[in-house]
Amino acid sequence: MAGMTYALTIVASYDPAYLRIAESLVLEDIRLGHTALVLDTSPLSPVPAESFHRPTLHTFGLRHPGHDIAKRMTSLGAEYLDVRDVLKEAPALQLTETHGELLNIAVESALITYYRTDRPNRRIRRVRRIAEALFREGEQIYSAVRFLLTSRQVVKMNVANGRFPAQKMAFLAAQESAVATVHFEKGETPSGAYVQPYAPQNRLVSQGSVTNVLAGLSKRDIIETADVWLARRAPSTASSNEFSANWVNTVPHAVAHRPKPQMAVGFFTSSQDEFLFLGPEWQLHRWESQFEAFDALLTYFEKLGALCYLRVHPNLATKAHECFLRERADLRLLAQKHPNLIVITHDNPVSSYALLDVSDAVVVWDSTIGLEASARGIPVWTCAASRYGEVADVREVFGSDDLTAKKMSPWKVDSFGAKKFIAYLVKRDREVDLSRPGWETWDVSRPPRAVALAALLVSGGNPSIRDAIAATVDVWRHRSREFNRASLRAKKRR
Repeated sequence: MAGMTYALTIVASYDPAYLRIAESLVLEDIRLGHTALVLDTSPLSPVPAESFHRPTLHTFGLRHPGHDIAKRMTSLGAEYLDVRDVLKEAPALQLTETHGELLNIAVESALITYYRTDRPNRRIRRVRRIAEALFREGEQIYSAVRFLLTSRQVVKMNVANGRFPAQKMAFLAAQESAVATVHFEKGETPSGAYVQPYAPQNRLVSQGSVTNVLAGLSKRDIIETADVWLARRAPSTASSNEFSANWVNTVPHAVAHRPKPQMAVGFFTSSQDEFLFLGPEWQLHRWESQFEAFDALLTYFEKLGALCYLRVHPNLATKAHECFLRERADLRLLAQKHPNLIVITHDNPVSSYALLDVSDAVVVWDSTIGLEASARGIPVWTCAASRYGEVADVREVFGSDDLTAKKMSPWKVDSFGAKKFIAYLVKRDREVDLSRPGWETWDVSRPPRAVALAALLVSGGNPSIRDAIAATVDVWRHRSREFNRASLRAKKRR
């Protein structure tokens, strides 16, 4: 029909939260006068495109979220398309060398996430097969999306995140066709959704958007918004920081009761390995690893007489066993080089926020605790590109040549920079209509035990049941018995 414009929404996951966001975007596009197209790419996914193991749910008489996606999307007024049907008409397109390189980067980033290691070993058959399948999926998604964009008058495309292969290739197809892209992701709050014309991992564009997103807000509003976000991350059973629920406020005696005016410098390790493959804007550091960086900065501060402690990220427990052993060896080597370093292990329940209370300065690789420390007015040095480094008042030390007296001297921090970025994280989200029926087929306030089992057997999108079980086992064997017992007691209290 002449003059008809289409808005295309890519559904790559049957996670209920993503389905809810996609549904809200479809409704919005229809209200704007577009004809909504929903392309379901999940049938091509070589890994579970959902949060629950389907056969387990079905065994206990439960339907999986998204089982009725075609019916629900059609009832909204959208046209539902299965990617397999589209591919029957779409010609197979050859990727350019540049597109192939970008797809390989996305595949590597996905493997890092799925296999919980910064060094996915493609010599292992199952890893290699998943890598090859992810590449094929990306090629097919590219062909399918390009076909739709050239055969329909599509003026807008909604796609999640943009980091994984299918999402990346859908974005590239839209970019080539000059179709506006909107990225969506889970928001900072349960009722919020990230919906922006740039991917959340687009570090420079995100920080460049802070002023526009916060336009119209007073300084007081910005500070209050940031303070609410910070308070939500404080240790409690309802904390938005998944690691802080079991934390205690007792800090090592040597740190809390050091002789004044000795400076206490906290080093916080990072666990976001997938950032290794997010493109050149993230690869600004010249360090070989965070351990090389921390070794250099520890040496610098120890020469000044500072008391230094190392807080190991709690997420270390979730790493694949070979990755855990390698990082533990690096940590032990670092401790041997610096005998006075106080090491607070990943399974030590001391609160990272209690540590900030007694810290004069903080060193991070790129982690969020650096943003939170800066919001408290604590000097922060980042050793790699961070998502907040252009806005927050932090200093970047990307190589040994940055270890100058001028850059390394503590300064009076303008905490408003960090609070601006935090407020941006909140305000960039839009509210999702929670009054509409959810995509779960059970009472979410009292889910059956089968739901927990089904979630365990997927465990964050692991490629197989074997990998999902290994992920769960690894968490428990990488923590002390005492910590595991405390975790079990805490779960029983909730």
